[in-house]
Amino acid sequence: PFDTLFKCMVDCRVIKTAAEIDLMRYTHWVSSMAHVEVMRAAKVGMMEYQLESLFQHHTYTHGGCRHMSYTCICACGPNPAIMHYGHAGRPNNRELEDGDIALLDMGAEYHCYASDITCSFPVNGKFTDDQLMIYEAVLAAQVAVIEM
Repeated sequence: PFDTLFKCMVDCRVIKTAAEIDLMRYTHWVSSMAHVEVMRAAKVGMMEYQLESLFQHHTYTHGGCRHMSYTCICACGPNPAIMHYGHAGRPNNRELEDGDIALLDMGAEYHCYASDITCSFPVNGKFTDDQLMIYEAVLAAQVAVIEM
């Protein structure tokens, strides 16, 4: 009995209908657009929690996504080095400073389908030479894996 239920549940997670794929694409699209809006709005002097709030507002207002897939991480400055930053013990509560890189790990949920997107960008809109070198190295690695 347990083996039968387990196999059935595994199959449900692996095999997707066209409608499920459409839901997954929609959830990712809404989350992607929200990330873009947060990047456009981010300014020195804002608080990390304001970035989180903008993301949540956009996904709900423009996409009907009432819930997040997981606790949002909006880590700036030294905070991306803290694993799973953004929870109650380490809330998104730092002020964004000039020269900070923002690392955002946020995704919306829609009809129980979750999006999970992580992105990094300079809060002031311009990478330093060192930041750009690291960003481009990570991007090149990502592209190489995608092309495999």
